[in-house]
Amino acid sequence: MSSRSRVVVVTGISGSGRSTCLRALEDLGYYCVDNLPASLLAALVDTISQRLIAAPVAVGIDIRAGNLLGDLDLALQTLGRTGVTPDLLFVDCADDVLVRRFAETRRKHPVWQAGTITEAIRVERATMLEVRERTTLHIDTSEMNVHQLKRQVQRLFEPENSGELRLVVAVESFGFKYGIPRDADYVFDVRFVDNPYFVPELQPLSGKDRAVADYVLSRGGAQALERIAHLLELSLPLHAQEGRALVTLAIGCTGGQHRSVAIAEALAAHVAELKLGRVQVNHRNAKLASESAA
Repeated sequence: MSSRSRVVVVTGISGSGRSTCLRALEDLGYYCVDNLPASLLAALVDTISQRLIAAPVAVGIDIRAGNLLGDLDLALQTLGRTGVTPDLLFVDCADDVLVRRFAETRRKHPVWQAGTITEAIRVERATMLEVRERTTLHIDTSEMNVHQLKRQVQRLFEPENSGELRLVVAVESFGFKYGIPRDADYVFDVRFVDNPYFVPELQPLSGKDRAVADYVLSRGGAQALERIAHLLELSLPLHAQEGRALVTLAIGCTGGQHRSVAIAEALAAHVAELKLGRVQVNHRNAKLASESAA
């Protein structure tokens, strides 16, 4: 097999969006197979490599695949002996969101026999725990729609990243009054910084505006940024070294409009200078000037 070949194994909790991930990968040119028994993974990759030069392969494997953990471990060992190290993507979602999704689609849960959907989810989650612990890339879709999930997957696996999967650092600002992002690996509270909201001329702006950013950084924000950056200079290279593919940094203030946005923007620029991979910035709760004018 060519060293340029890539294999992505997509697994996770039923209803979390595994099929959407596969469709996103298919749009990127991956040869996709869903619900494949894990024991056949190595044979599939070998077959594709013989017919298509360096064709990337994406395989969906879920709880219906029998002895999932044992067969998957054996398949990964077999691939490893051929020089292939698959990217393992685990798609997860909050239980209450899963219950709602199954209710809306009226689909039967794969492990449901009797009782409630909640019980079926609990059984599946317990069964999949060891599989999840073996994966280095996790996506929580609790607050995503199908379009947002598709974009996230395509950013992670787009063609220019078709070699070794480098670290992606997602920097997200948010407002605590709207809740903490579910998928955050690090959460930093910057509500101690002086609030531009109480300055009349700054109130309608966002942290992306220079006047607001200057205000935030001159009133405690610069010190916060320095401390956060110091921690990340230590931890992010270690995450990259252990094979993590995605680390999410959440910066929160009260409403997610001023302080968290300004510090998230500055932090993203600093993380980019570490050159560990790509940096994505998202302002979950901010109303930016371009949006207000629309």
